Amino acid sequence: MSSPTPGSDPNYPQGGAPQGQPGWGAPQSPEQGYTPAPSYSAPPAGSGATGQRPGMVTAAGIIGIVWGALGLLFGLLALAILFAFGALLGLLALIGVVVAGALLWAGIQVIQGKSPRLLLLMSYVAIGINLLTMIFEITQGASIFSSLLGFIIPGVIVFLLLNPQSKQYYASRGISY
Repeated sequence: MSSPTPGSDPNYPQGGAPQGQPGWGAPQSPEQGYTPAPSYSAPPAGSGATGQRPGMVTAAGIIGIVWGALGLLFGLLALAILFAFGALLGLLALIGVVVAGALLWAGIQVIQGKSPRLLLLMSYVAIGINLLTMIFEITQGASIFSSLLGFIIPGVIVFLLLNPQSKQYYASRGISY
């Protein structure tokens, strides 16, 4: 038996095996082994061709869910206490609990790919309720620093949903808001 001459066998490169690699091993022909998985590249940014939910829409939905759940939890705990301080404050807390439940529900709807209209509306209502609560707290001499999140968080939701990427995503799905 003789060894093949360099270049006569397709498994052996011209001039022998390269330095650092053994001259033996499995042949690299596709018929004898597996073929590597194809590589996929992402479409250009902003093309909207994938149909995937943008991160901003996902973030708005998750923030709505978390903010709504926290609002429900703390609102239900404080509801009885706030009615003891006054009917108006208790009523605002009750409306806040209802809005928090609606934010939770609307955030779930956005994550499921449905219209963000309810989440936007509830964010606007949450900002309004918080404004009324802050006015009431100012008249009572209380600090309004803790109520600032009531503006920031719903404002972030509105910003995320009114972003051009979010609008383009919903427009491509035939949803207007």
